[in-house]
Amino acid sequence: MTLSEIIQDIHGLETELAQLEYRYGLLSADFYHLYKAGELEQSRDFIQWVGYYEAKLEREARYREMMYTYLRDLRQKARLGALHLTPQTAPTGA
Repeated sequence: MTLSEIIQDIHGLETELAQLEYRYGLLSADFYHLYKAGELEQSRDFIQWVGYYEAKLEREARYREMMYTYLRDLRQKARLGALHLTPQTAPTGA
């Protein structure tokens, strides 16, 4: 999975999470804490919400790992100069 694909996934998951947050009036991090503590029922929405949230956490962790390597490589190329970021091509269908 590329950095661009991970970023695209994160944004898609955030869209799904935002819909659930608005519907239930609760941010995902707070919902997740309550759910994992066993304080919420096992509804279809809540099971889906947990899946989206855990997928987002996993993608964010993967993003940080890949970004660390990417930035290390950029810093090595730049030596003491400014980092040079190059634009990525837009994903198909965007």
